Amino acid sequence: MTDVMRIWYVSAQRLCNFRCTYCVSVGDYAKSNSEDWRSPDERERFERIVDWIAERPFRLGVRLATLGEPFASRPFLDRAAWLSRRPNVDFVELLTNGSLLGRRLEQLRRDGDISKISLWITHHPSQIGIDRFVENARLAQEEYGCFVVVNALLFPDNEDAVIELRRATVAADLRFNLDLGYDPWTPHAAHTTLDDMIPVLREDKDGLERAVTLGADAGMLELNVAAMRDLRGRSCRAGHDYVYIGIHGDVYRCSRYQALGRAKQGNVFDEGFELKPNDSRWSPCEAGFGCGNKEDFLHLLEPPGPERATVPSLGWPGGTRLPERRVQQLRPGT
Repeated sequence: MTDVMRIWYVSAQRLCNFRCTYCVSVGDYAKSNSEDWRSPDERERFERIVDWIAERPFRLGVRLATLGEPFASRPFLDRAAWLSRRPNVDFVELLTNGSLLGRRLEQLRRDGDISKISLWITHHPSQIGIDRFVENARLAQEEYGCFVVVNALLFPDNEDAVIELRRATVAADLRFNLDLGYDPWTPHAAHTTLDDMIPVLREDKDGLERAVTLGADAGMLELNVAAMRDLRGRSCRAGHDYVYIGIHGDVYRCSRYQALGRAKQGNVFDEGFELKPNDSRWSPCEAGFGCGNKEDFLHLLEPPGPERATVPSLGWPGGTRLPERRVQQLRPGT
């Protein structure tokens, strides 16, 4: 049995205060600028799934995700706060645009265990200024004691914003991560061709090198690309100390297996269903290709050491070291 079971659950909460053109919540799972839940059933399902997660008989680390912006939804935050108070829950990680932290973190401190709240805060430069964004992230880390990662998405036209954000993040002693931005409208079959799915690679043959220059972790980037292209012969810990739960309560070893409809373990609402982690730490991946979420592909790696268990995040690969204050004065192409 694993010491900590990490769960990534994506709920149907969809209210968002931003209008990003590259948002990956599209189609049937599109976010909304006006409604929190499409129906009372969606909200009830969310609450029941969170209850089920909390009742698992082992220690848990949960990435509680939404289709929209979690801090735009008071009911969502209420349940996240409740989950953080469960004695078997080590952390509750929320993915946010950071714009509402100053107004809504107090709800989590009042109603939950704020020391267990982890924030993955992605910057959207067309929607919020860097100064305000970084100040909100710093407030979450310094005033509320949250584990904070500032995340940037690299697209062909936003290198200057990435450079500015990285400088401001390092100056504020915040963790910085740079991901490759995806094209949300890429046809599913095109996942075999990275250039089709990732605009910065589609338009720049040196896109990967440029991403590293701008602050992407080279090892994570290499793993990201390898997992997207070819998973044959790879072993993975997913299903042993990590599982994915979809909007309707379906449980899979990872989100890629869910997308393929492969080897569903069951559904939270199935009578008598119990989550039974794989006894074997490693098992072969049968997805073939297309593993593009770090929540999934980080489980292709051996953890770097015992400190991994102390990192309250499904996206930060290990260690709690803050970045050095001094950062190279980067320019595109250098």
